[in-house]
Amino acid sequence: MIDILGRTPHATTLRDLIVMRASYGDKPYLICRDETLTYADADRLSNKVANRLLAHGIGKGDVVATLMYNSLEQALIWFGCAKIGAIYASLNVSLVKDDMCYSLNDTGAKLLVVDEELAPAYNAAKPDLTGDPEVLVLGDVAAVPGPGTLPFSDLMGDDETLPDADVAAADPMCIVYTGGSTSMPKGVLVSHLYYIAAAIRYGDIAEATEDDVHFANSHFFHIGGQQFAITSPLYLGMTGIMEKWFSASNYWKIIRKYGVTVIDPLGTMMAVLLRAPASDQDKNHKVRIGVGIAAGQVRRDLRDEFEERFGTPMMEVYSMTEMGVLICSERTFDRRLGSCGRPHGWTEVMIVDADDNPVPANTTGQILLRPKVPNTYMIEYINKPTETLAAWKNLWYHSGDLGYLDDDGFLYFVGREAHWIRRRGENVSAFEVEKAMTAHPAVIDCAVVGVPSDIGEEDIKAYIQLSEDEATPEPMELVEWCQDRIAFFKVPRYMEFVADFPRTMTKNEIARHELRERGVGDAIDVLPDNR
Repeated sequence: MIDILGRTPHATTLRDLIVMRASYGDKPYLICRDETLTYADADRLSNKVANRLLAHGIGKGDVVATLMYNSLEQALIWFGCAKIGAIYASLNVSLVKDDMCYSLNDTGAKLLVVDEELAPAYNAAKPDLTGDPEVLVLGDVAAVPGPGTLPFSDLMGDDETLPDADVAAADPMCIVYTGGSTSMPKGVLVSHLYYIAAAIRYGDIAEATEDDVHFANSHFFHIGGQQFAITSPLYLGMTGIMEKWFSASNYWKIIRKYGVTVIDPLGTMMAVLLRAPASDQDKNHKVRIGVGIAAGQVRRDLRDEFEERFGTPMMEVYSMTEMGVLICSERTFDRRLGSCGRPHGWTEVMIVDADDNPVPANTTGQILLRPKVPNTYMIEYINKPTETLAAWKNLWYHSGDLGYLDDDGFLYFVGREAHWIRRRGENVSAFEVEKAMTAHPAVIDCAVVGVPSDIGEEDIKAYIQLSEDEATPEPMELVEWCQDRIAFFKVPRYMEFVADFPRTMTKNEIARHELRERGVGDAIDVLPDNR
């Protein structure tokens, strides 16, 4: 029996948890876009999907990918995978062409389910795919031309029995993509127990009970959406609410409609919600706590303003996909100004210098992490053994983040060491944007950095060096070039054309910190309405 910090979990796999929670019967488990999935139906219908996946040749360890907006159908696909030991990989709905090809090829998926609405993006990428997954469409099957394409209804068979399968707590459950720093995004392989442990931590932070209703603002392809919206409510017996995407105008309406008691807005979402004029309805809700605002996204006083205006305490967490979204956290009884809280027994945290030597308390260095419960961190970066080993150098996970611990073990996030940018809740790899930009025949070199955004986090600025041998492109030509190759949230808002770049003395590398210090400067705002 698995022991997690002195307690025995109700279940240690998602398969067993779904079966166990079927006893809740007609209680609403997940309400998504006004459609309701009960606890009993989550078990019954996912058995149907599981048996049809087996009929399609999907077995333990095979990958099933989705390119779908939040929906009940996507939950059933995930649960169907869990029932047979298959691996679920939900792809970012903003992916287009180059980055979709990369991610889908990387997963090695044998089967893909696509929303009709997202089919054009898949069709554009299809000629460059190295694999040949079987494709099913939620909606009009004609949206993906081809003799082998099937409707999603093909996965909803008649067999409601639980398939026989040997599924263990440490078995792979999902591939979740995270932003790269010096390379393309990495597929993080995580286990069943990874989600169970996160649910227990979430319950502790939110002091959650079966009577709570959680409203999630993330997506199935984000670890926050998976843990906060799907697996934590399932483990704790709550009701979870999801929408297609975040809407500031509908946010509080949805909360009041469903009697939401727990929320998880990202820092940028809080900034947008605070833009609305103050109202005597601001505290007219049942929300008692918020979880996971994400360190470093917004200035600290914005969180304080949110707490005061809406009467909701916000519990800060330190998180990342590789380690789960709740590594360190505040509790209502254990908070310290400016900190991300403490690990509360789940994780060892060490702050080190450039040579991995520990530094004293209150000294800034890189944040290193190590689990205290086996199988609750990532298994590996798929297809990237070198990167996996490098991340775990000296048997500690190297976060690439900078921070410090105070004398009492509270963690303070200072900044990000790697070259990536936080925009609208997404981690954007500068390398990935630069790769797309420099593919243009007129671009010799490019450096991408983050600059302050007026809604928190950062906007993306590109410094571009043009060739003298090619016709000078208009800025919007470069925007359209990028939009055809990478997701919209990765496209630079600002562009500045330069003759050369500041470079380091030792390796002659572009000195990104100098470019970042220039801020927006004299750059052209090519996307003033895309804020």
